[in-house]
Amino acid sequence: MATNDQSELDQDVAEVRRRVEALANDMRGLGMEVRLTSEEYGSERDFDGTITRTITFSFKVSQQD
Repeated sequence: MATNDQSELDQDVAEVRRRVEALANDMRGLGMEVRLTSEEYGSERDFDGTITRTITFSFKVSQQD
């Protein structure tokens, strides 16, 4: 994996994380209690040469009366 490819992927992952955190903050702004967790799995190259990284986000949402 070329350094450029890894750097670009790192930037893309950072942007995804930023947007998911912004979504969680929007939900908090609506009065919801939100817990956000994530799991990230290492980069791998698919059969066609595409570099991928899997990130799983989990939201736990609750609202108090």
